[in-house]
Order: sequence, then structure tokens, then C-alpha cells
Amino acid sequence: MGYVDFVSVGSFVGLFLGVLMIVIGLYSRRRGRLRYRQGAQVLAGFATIVGAGVVLLGLLALLRA
Repeated sequence: MGYVDFVSVGSFVGLFLGVLMIVIGLYSRRRGRLRYRQGAQVLAGFATIVGAGVVLLGLLALLRA
């Protein structure tokens, strides 16, 4: 059995999910599709910000490991 570094695996999963959240949040806000749906705009912006935070935390965990 090999040694599994859970911090590295978790940070790579966090990086993947964070980038995915950023892409989905930015894609849903493009071309003004949500112009009259302010709640959806706020939710898409929040998903983008949380995705950026997850990416930063994943990078920080990789650098510390």
C-alpha cells in the first residue's frame, strides 16, 4: 500500500472545485442574461468569490505541504 497525502489530494480537489465555481459564476453572468434577476446575479457573484477563496486556500495548502 502506498502513502496517501490527504492534504495534497484535498487541495487539488479544492483547486478543481474552485476553478469550476469561478467559471460557472462568470458564465452565468455573461451577456446580461440575469439583468432582471438580481437574486441570481448576487448568487453568481457569491459563487465566483467563494470559488476564488477556495482556489487561494488550495494553493496555500499545497505550498505549506
